[in-house]
Amino acid sequence: MKKKNLKGDLVYLQELDESLFEKYIAAFSPRVRRMLHVKHTTTELEYLKERLQKQKEGKTIFFCIFDQETERLIGALEIRGQQETASQLYSWVHEDFWSTGRYQEALRLAAQEYFRKTKEQFFYAHVDATNKRSYFALKKNGFADIGTRSGPWGRQYQLVLRKK
Repeated sequence: MKKKNLKGDLVYLQELDESLFEKYIAAFSPRVRRMLHVKHTTTELEYLKERLQKQKEGKTIFFCIFDQETERLIGALEIRGQQETASQLYSWVHEDFWSTGRYQEALRLAAQEYFRKTKEQFFYAHVDATNKRSYFALKKNGFADIGTRSGPWGRQYQLVLRKK
């Protein structure tokens, strides 16, 4: 099966594939790992293997984010099925590409694909209250606040993105 590529002006998204694991881990910087509370890259590799299986089962969509200009893997974006977890969104972008519009474009592309593929009307995201950058990035992309909750590392914002 050919992997789906979604193209934007700044980025393109490629479905997760085992051939991307090495590039993924290389881009998964210590700063990003700290923000996501991931202590070791081996933990993330195990997560990727699990997600690859879930993707094959149709329970998640998982994309690696590539910069159009350099063709460098710069991040990842996953939207998990609603039956799997309360917080469906998992995403990150390497800090060299923060505030460049690449995450916004990647999120728009992935959300459109999620809504097209699943026929769902919304999906949820939880963001640590200390992670203002991610919170405002989601708000800028149309996510609405629906509350707060106690998360594994403290208070989290609960947000929802509805299909337009």
